[in-house]
Amino acid sequence: MYLARGTDGFGEASLRQGDILAGVPFALMEHGKMHVLGAIAQDYDYAALPSISAKTHEHRTDRGWVTLQVPARFGLCAVLSNCCDLEPRDGRVQAHAVSLARLRPISADTRNNAENFASLRANRDPRDTENAGYIDFFYLEPHALLEGTDWNVHFNQVVTLPTTDIGLLLRKKVLQLDDRTRVKFKIKLAYSFGRINDDEIAAGLRNPWQDPPAPAPAEAAPTIPPQPEAH
Repeated sequence: MYLARGTDGFGEASLRQGDILAGVPFALMEHGKMHVLGAIAQDYDYAALPSISAKTHEHRTDRGWVTLQVPARFGLCAVLSNCCDLEPRDGRVQAHAVSLARLRPISADTRNNAENFASLRANRDPRDTENAGYIDFFYLEPHALLEGTDWNVHFNQVVTLPTTDIGLLLRKKVLQLDDRTRVKFKIKLAYSFGRINDDEIAAGLRNPWQDPPAPAPAEAAPTIPPQPEAH
């Protein structure tokens, strides 16, 4: 499943989809746990509790930015961005950011259910109409560089980091998926976010680029001959 640093095929100079990075900060963006840093007016006399306004700063000509304090956890993440977007060209990565999905421990409910755990470990083809298995997770086998245990890649828990820190991100890369596993990862990821819903299928939108069929012409109402007047 994995290639480790120093083995044939491990890309030390680039990130690939499915790469595992260690020590990535994942912020808990829960409304009740976010605090906006503020500023006190310059002429405040400190005679009572101050009136605080949000302290803004400029980022790329946009002055609507504020600074938040939120709980965060440093941990393991898997790269979601496509390999092509992260390929260095002329010494720099063209994409401005890389998206990563958090690795989460496997729940006791899943691990203690033999059928569910086997389904998770199989990383089944999500396009299988008979038994797609888990759609929002990707199973990672135990490895010494993953704290010696197995994990779920949780596609819905995502963090985005700027590629201006690409050197740091490359140093955080601990494992790379082998080619076959990476393609399974790509397909499960794409299906998780891009699958067609039943109501869209029912509406004939399986191929939205195909023009809908023209409506059938309305049938003309039958002509009723005039009736003779009653005497």
